[in-house]
Amino acid sequence: MLKSGTSKLLSSSVLAMVATNAMAQEVETPEGTATGGVNEIVVTAQKERQNIQDVPISITALSGETLEDTRVNNVLDLSNTLPNVQINSFSNSPDSAVFTIRGIGVNDADPYVGTTVSVVVDGVVVGVNTAALLSLFDIDRVEVLRGPQGTLFGANTTGGVVNVVTKQPTGVLEGEAQLVYGNYGQIEANASLNFPIGRDFAGKISVLHNSNNGYFRNYLDGERLGARNITSVRGYLQYDDGNYDATVIGEYTGSRNDSQTGVLIAEPGDLFFTPGQTEDPFDFKRGQSDDQPNSNDRDTYSLTLTQNLDTSIGTLTSITNYREYDNLLFSDDDATTDVLLQTRREVKHHQFSQELRNLVDVTDTTRLIVGAFYFEQEYSLEQDGKLDGFSPGVGQPQTQDQKNWSASIFAQAYQDLTPDLTVQLGLRYSHEKTEAVSTSANSISPDGGPADFDNPIIPGTLVVASGEESWNNIGWKIGLDYQASDDVLLYGYYARGFKSGGFTGRIVIAEDIGPFDPEKVDTFEVGFKSDLLDRRLRLNFAAFLNKYNDQQVVQNLTFPSGANSATITNAGRSESKGFEIEATAVPVDGLTLTGALAYLDAEYKEYDTQVLDAMGNLVPVSFAGNELLNSPDWNASAGVNWENEVGPGLLNLGAQYSYTSSKFTGFTNLPVELVPSIELVNAYASYSPDNSGLTIGVWARNLFDEEYFNQRLNLTGIGTLASIGAPRTYGVDLRIEF
Repeated sequence: MLKSGTSKLLSSSVLAMVATNAMAQEVETPEGTATGGVNEIVVTAQKERQNIQDVPISITALSGETLEDTRVNNVLDLSNTLPNVQINSFSNSPDSAVFTIRGIGVNDADPYVGTTVSVVVDGVVVGVNTAALLSLFDIDRVEVLRGPQGTLFGANTTGGVVNVVTKQPTGVLEGEAQLVYGNYGQIEANASLNFPIGRDFAGKISVLHNSNNGYFRNYLDGERLGARNITSVRGYLQYDDGNYDATVIGEYTGSRNDSQTGVLIAEPGDLFFTPGQTEDPFDFKRGQSDDQPNSNDRDTYSLTLTQNLDTSIGTLTSITNYREYDNLLFSDDDATTDVLLQTRREVKHHQFSQELRNLVDVTDTTRLIVGAFYFEQEYSLEQDGKLDGFSPGVGQPQTQDQKNWSASIFAQAYQDLTPDLTVQLGLRYSHEKTEAVSTSANSISPDGGPADFDNPIIPGTLVVASGEESWNNIGWKIGLDYQASDDVLLYGYYARGFKSGGFTGRIVIAEDIGPFDPEKVDTFEVGFKSDLLDRRLRLNFAAFLNKYNDQQVVQNLTFPSGANSATITNAGRSESKGFEIEATAVPVDGLTLTGALAYLDAEYKEYDTQVLDAMGNLVPVSFAGNELLNSPDWNASAGVNWENEVGPGLLNLGAQYSYTSSKFTGFTNLPVELVPSIELVNAYASYSPDNSGLTIGVWARNLFDEEYFNQRLNLTGIGTLASIGAPRTYGVDLRIEF
């Protein structure tokens, strides 16, 4: 039986299937395609350049031009626009991403939780959620791959992959610059410059600056809260002599932002209820006490070397990367002007990865990708909490130190059984090892005053736990695709994906550390891809069934004392099933109409655990039958893009509508964890005078100022932490190419 909101959605989905969501516009090939139809989209979803219509998995691809037109500045801005894809940030950790694809996701920001949807940038896996909310500037395309991608992308891709490809050097002296001004003090200044260096070398540099004054005001003094100030610099050096090419990419991103802007919803009787401050989450006000800095500083560095060599036995590719980030966040978690619950989090993380693979045409009918991958990461997290709202003067210092490394070998083969029928077989073996040390304690103010982050530890409260464990995992894929005609591809596959095991970082007692075991997902997907009516209509469909075993679930427990743990347990079994439909139509030249519709039914089949009751005692409970996190039953999108000559120039008009039905963001499925349905409209317009290289535009996001939640997290007896979606934003955009 279809659930609440279905009738409303189905009526809007009629529009979705005949109108366009500009967020899913086509990525045109460098060679270009003939006008009069849907453009070809080139992706690298299977580690090689292919037409998206030839890739037998469910993919949405977004061009860099579309990202610019629709004011998508980072990965989070893609939320609520992609079928069966949910992207949010944590209410108390604004730089961390919450990716959920087809009901598969995580619900905590700490690095030890890992990922189920990996972000990959220019072939490099971003190892943790904390660094995954990328600034999207100077981007060639973003590919969102649904379903397990373990054989080619490795562990922790059970939900899918967000594959980001930046614009590479062109070897021609050229560039572009962009200035944006919007409400809330939004200022963007972006520029890129390509330049040749001799005959075989090319260089490029890209710079982005993005800042605003924040959407919130402080109950304390009325000042703005939530300011963003981000600067990114990316440099390229490329060598290409025909048979061999190498590209070095160096990147730095520095952010000097305000603290998190989550809000607290509490009622009389809740511990943190504060009259006038915890009742109305949509007045865009929150408390920010003045006892600590209002800051969230992060520095990220990355260096990547990509090499390709054409040999007699195929194309050999090597990708080497080193990446690190440092983050210092002061967080007023109670969101009131009182000093009740504050946190200081300092994270230091670095990772190294090396991939070596070969793509070879074994025979005229056999193609093979074979490779090896090595990955290691190390991080430390020092978290200090003030628990004055629970017990005056008491604090909770905690630390996490973890080292992880993995090595894997993989192969994926494509065998043509007939000219139109192809079977694919993929296999990946991984060995992983994790070492962890976690501590927790209580501190006390020596003078009886409010808690301080550096107060001495209360004797006898220090808990130290450590662990070391190794795992061997095997993932695979078996698929069949049939080219029914030149314009229709039918496909199906069965894949086994896995997420790494590990140790809990945030503990209260030593036993909390674990370890927890790897989780496994078996996915069955069937679908078709078609270009119809002389390429005037593109219609793609995918249906899927995911069967989860040993699913990892983070249980965030805050005890009456204020002590907090986020242990991970293997829940048992869950299942999700549904479908996605994406359509693109070009009824007349210059007018592009597309739409998307997705359905998802995701629930726990077996989940026996313990939760805190009103008295703070752990009691057994079963959550079998509850919905999985961030799993709305329906989401749809629609819009229109019209581009044509008007006067002495080119006019581009576009609008998008998206609908996401209600969803739970807590596994307990309590009413306070329900995020109601969301409807958003974005719009833009631009004009480019002939031969000027200049584009002048206007834009608006959340045009009708919809009030909506991103996340709601229940703290039993305390209140509900929530993050609020951005209000209406608008501005002007000036771009020039030279």
